[in-house]
Amino acid sequence: MATSRIPASRLQALRKEVYDCSRCGFCRVWNWKGVDWVCPTYPYTEAFDTQYARGRVNMAQQLLEGEVDIDETFLEHLAQCTLCGSCGEHCPVGIPLFEIWTALRADLVDAGVMTEHQAAVADNTVQHHSIFGPARRAPSQAAVTPHKVDVLYFPGCQTVRKIKSIGKSTEELLGKLGVNYAVLEEDACCGYPLFDIGQLDAMKQAAEYTLERIKAYQPDVVLTTCAGCYRAFTGVYPEVLGIHSGLNFQHTHEFFPSLAAGKLHEINRKVTYHDPCIMGRHMGIYDEPRELISSVPGVELVEMYSTREHALCCGAGGGVLSAFTDLAGDVGVERLQQAAAAGAEQVVSSCPTCVVNLKRSVAKAGLNLTVTDIVDLLNEAL
Repeated sequence: MATSRIPASRLQALRKEVYDCSRCGFCRVWNWKGVDWVCPTYPYTEAFDTQYARGRVNMAQQLLEGEVDIDETFLEHLAQCTLCGSCGEHCPVGIPLFEIWTALRADLVDAGVMTEHQAAVADNTVQHHSIFGPARRAPSQAAVTPHKVDVLYFPGCQTVRKIKSIGKSTEELLGKLGVNYAVLEEDACCGYPLFDIGQLDAMKQAAEYTLERIKAYQPDVVLTTCAGCYRAFTGVYPEVLGIHSGLNFQHTHEFFPSLAAGKLHEINRKVTYHDPCIMGRHMGIYDEPRELISSVPGVELVEMYSTREHALCCGAGGGVLSAFTDLAGDVGVERLQQAAAAGAEQVVSSCPTCVVNLKRSVAKAGLNLTVTDIVDLLNEAL
């Protein structure tokens, strides 16, 4: 396909930063401080420049220069980025690359330029309130009758549709701890996947619908086990969409420590924590999940080669898991190999998308590893 000049208003606001790139190539390979490849997907692609940050910056520059031919390869290479933030974290010049990628994607969408997959995700969310499309089941009666609760658990699309074990563990935990709660298990999407693919108008529609459903429960706390939902509620809504809900959103690492303190039974196991890119590089949350894991008696927390701000992405973010399943799996295998090398028996994360991708990569990696969410570990110990 081809397109005429695109206004690229969001990129224009980052024009100086886009042209600060010195084309040094450090965003491709690093080989120090626990990082082999800065870009997690690049080693598993055809290795064009446009399949890692340096080439994608050039794509942004072309858009700013005027007319540019945009074909399927252009869009595919842009969409292969997991938005993990590793390139920006390790850029010697300090370019805000994540902001450039999200601006570039949003400018293209504003001009009506997107892949069929991206358009389908937006349509699913607006029409069916889930990135996965229409529901194949009816919610429970408790979920469809809003009532005043202390805590409303918001599982998110991935947990409701793809990895229900996280929701089950969370509900069991809340029940054991005597919390007055309800679950918004009907389809209601925070819209974060739409932020990833530049669909900001669709995200705002999703946000407004979801907040209306949440407020019907008048919760004191909205609990989520999803890193994407957490960032959407606490960051993207107010900072990007201009939506200030006044609600108290908490993630696992905030909500459970005080409630579970002194109540956890011993589990003798070597556990490693996989830093979700959203929770880590994008939100700066590294210590709290580790402290929660270490609060389980008997658990030995071991660290992988790439950890914290240097952590290797699981390969699933930015829409890559659904659009490039094999590519996401290849990166997932590499991450699991790091976990095995650290001597871990169990990989724990705080993002359902990471858990989904790493779980499905275990067989491909041929490793004897268990992959779970933090709530699964807590529920086992309580």
